[in-house]
Amino acid sequence: MKRFLLSAIALVVAFAANAATAVETTIFQGKIAVGFTAEIPEIGDDSDAATVVFSKMDDGTYQFVLQQFSFSGLVIGDVTITKGLNAEEKDGTIVLTTDNVEAPVTNSDMAAMLGGKVLITMKATIKEGKMVAELSNIHVNLSGTEMDVTAKFESSSSTTGINSVSTASAQTSRIYDLSGRELPAMQKGLNIVKMANGETVKIIK
Repeated sequence: MKRFLLSAIALVVAFAANAATAVETTIFQGKIAVGFTAEIPEIGDDSDAATVVFSKMDDGTYQFVLQQFSFSGLVIGDVTITKGLNAEEKDGTIVLTTDNVEAPVTNSDMAAMLGGKVLITMKATIKEGKMVAELSNIHVNLSGTEMDVTAKFESSSSTTGINSVSTASAQTSRIYDLSGRELPAMQKGLNIVKMANGETVKIIK
């Protein structure tokens, strides 16, 4: 038993040592439109607020996190794309693509019902501090009930931090104002953001 525990601990330590760390993280604030047809929906005045956290990792890979993704009153949770995320960077523009990749789902009551993942096909463009992401196929299997969802995200503001947010902290857990009151989303001015690993950062929107 002791040998098994030591082996397990060694594996955890090795995994942690090899885990990629973010060298640059950008938090994009904007709106998201969700549809249930093959056509990508357009952003409108009634579109919901949304946040995407995009990180460049120290191993040359990228990470895309759509925070607290929801539709029709269902909170899917934080959807993270790392594996299968292809990125091309040229002349100041980054193009991200995925093709039917498994994206882990966390930080929601529904994550377990979803088997902890959804399938996503996506194309996103980042240029001059703005992100536009088209999710042409989000395949959700909700305890045997399957559905395909499309979505479009457009950012209106962004904040970039260098060497400040690690992989484990790329997902926001709580947002507060200066008085300590919890906010549903970032507001104009100074926001205090507590990340999933307990780290706290200050973001001006």
